Amino acid sequence: MQFNMPPRAQRIAIGCAGLLLLLLVTLALYSKSNGPVYPDLHSGHQNISPSPYPIIHPQPAHWSPWWTTEQPVPRFAYAQYATNIDYLCNAVINFNLLRRYGAQHDFVLIIPEKWTKGTGAEHKAIENLRKKHPEINLRPFDIISVSRGDATWRDSLTKFHSFGLTEWTRVMAFDSDTLVLNSMDHYFLSPMAPVAVPRAYWLNEKGTNLAKQVLGSHVMLIEPNEKRYHKLIDEGLKTGEFDMEVINRMFKDSAMILPHRRLALLTGEFRTKDHSKYLAPDEDEVWNAMAEVSRSVLVHFSDWPLPKPWKPRTKQQWEAAMPDCPADDVETEDKPRCADRMMWKGFYEDYDLWKGKFCPVLYE
Repeated sequence: MQFNMPPRAQRIAIGCAGLLLLLLVTLALYSKSNGPVYPDLHSGHQNISPSPYPIIHPQPAHWSPWWTTEQPVPRFAYAQYATNIDYLCNAVINFNLLRRYGAQHDFVLIIPEKWTKGTGAEHKAIENLRKKHPEINLRPFDIISVSRGDATWRDSLTKFHSFGLTEWTRVMAFDSDTLVLNSMDHYFLSPMAPVAVPRAYWLNEKGTNLAKQVLGSHVMLIEPNEKRYHKLIDEGLKTGEFDMEVINRMFKDSAMILPHRRLALLTGEFRTKDHSKYLAPDEDEVWNAMAEVSRSVLVHFSDWPLPKPWKPRTKQQWEAAMPDCPADDVETEDKPRCADRMMWKGFYEDYDLWKGKFCPVLYE
């Protein structure tokens, strides 16, 4: 069969064939000069052809940035500070609870330098702690105090020594007037930030401009840094402010915000009627005291004027602070009757239980 092609089509076909031939020749020449590297079995060497691209060599295994979680082997730690033997007991309780709940990271305890010498009760307690709990890293520092305010908060700037723990990549520093309810290991995997804190939700009104919202400081996820550490200490001593005020002054516009729910629960939350601030942004959710406790990782003892649980209290103070138990409150499938009171009392009862179990080591 004879195939007749119009002259114009013939020219197009010839042109395409020429381009295809040129492409094949070019690829053949390129493969010859830039092809894969094959070993030369006769010489024992490789025939390495030059490449138009620079060779990227991986960093050696010993290389490690000094302040970010991009370290090949990052180190994480929980840190607490103690300025008296009661807070020392609290720290021992919380470290034991963290281990019991499966926490995998290091424990660091910031203590006064003077406790490392002498014959006082605190020195004996520290020596006992060294023997019984060698897994706790003790870090002596000077107590940082301000001259104003209640003695409960006067030494609170001492927690800023956590910013100087540069042996660790990230540190979860939390106050010793708290009770651990579960592991907090997952917070160490949060995005990198010099400081990450929850908002002080109980102080912020709904609709408050973000720039005016108050940050909390009783629990902080920090990246230790020598320069930042000294800057914090200098700021605190210069202004005479408490820790929360200093943190807000320095990090209000740069701190990463951690969700307050589950991490920044207060015992006082069980005594209030309005839980919208704590439940935000789910203000319409029904408050369930038992469910909140089961989901939370930390609770902060905050029932002023009721004394902290390690201090003496009168029966009148206890009953005045106790959450209400309305007569019309009924048991449901997911909570008992008077759940707020039950959970609140449970925190204080658990503290007494753990104190009796974990703290005798300090007084042996």
